[in-house]
Amino acid sequence: MKKIIMLVVLTVFAAILMVGCGSASQPDNALAIGDIQADPLSFTGELTLNGVNVGSYPDDNRIFFLMDTAEVIACKNIQCGAIELPVIYKGTAPLPQVADEVNVTGSWGTYELQTPNGTEIVDVFEITQIDVKRNIMSLLQ
Repeated sequence: MKKIIMLVVLTVFAAILMVGCGSASQPDNALAIGDIQADPLSFTGELTLNGVNVGSYPDDNRIFFLMDTAEVIACKNIQCGAIELPVIYKGTAPLPQVADEVNVTGSWGTYELQTPNGTEIVDVFEITQIDVKRNIMSLLQ
């Protein structure tokens, strides 16, 4: 009887550990765009951010814009946000589609952006890893 109880306890403990650890590709410590919007550059080093892709730069689709996930879902529109954080991905993984909720890992850098007025140096979040969590378009209807 003691062996059966011990086996059940170990099985439950193992299940709790497996569920509690979660997926390394979707960290629970991702910061929402809303968490950093007041002063994004004050967050230094490598960060993981969570947001929704609301569109890309017309001349370079590696540059896209993230909006706070909760804000997009609340207003049911990917065009309603006050803050759209520019990010750039120079890797080889497929880029997220519009309305994809993503966790992106990277750090702040600068980028030379070609505009009608010439070259402009902009602060941009440089992504080293993209993790597409889901497409939220169905939640917006």
